[in-house]
Amino acid sequence: MGKLNAEMKEMINRQVLLIATADSAGAPNIGPKGSFMVVDGDTLAYAELTAQKTLGNLKENSRVSVIAFDKKNRDGYQFKGTSEILTEGDLFEKVAKGLESAGRPRPKYVVRVDIEDIYSVKPGKTATRIA
Repeated sequence: MGKLNAEMKEMINRQVLLIATADSAGAPNIGPKGSFMVVDGDTLAYAELTAQKTLGNLKENSRVSVIAFDKKNRDGYQFKGTSEILTEGDLFEKVAKGLESAGRPRPKYVVRVDIEDIYSVKPGKTATRIA
């Protein structure tokens, strides 16, 4: 079953998610990623199309935090975990084919995020660990 429930999966599928990374010296970066998808109940993935600061940080430090936030309903989730940069394999091909079928370019990199912890980002509950 995994850590992700149906509400979380639906929010991930309809929102642009933000990913926060840090380099080996701890310098932070945050960026929007519009290709996030649910792989299974414990895993997310996205196509890294810009291949700039976020990718550089992930090469130095695999720890990430991903936010899905619904501004209209003032609700959302923070997913903390570890990333892996993929350049081939089944998951890479699944994400690449999804992008290509939507008329977007084939990625050079796909990032897999293994979720370790989930927190609410609903106002007043931002420190509430869900899973």
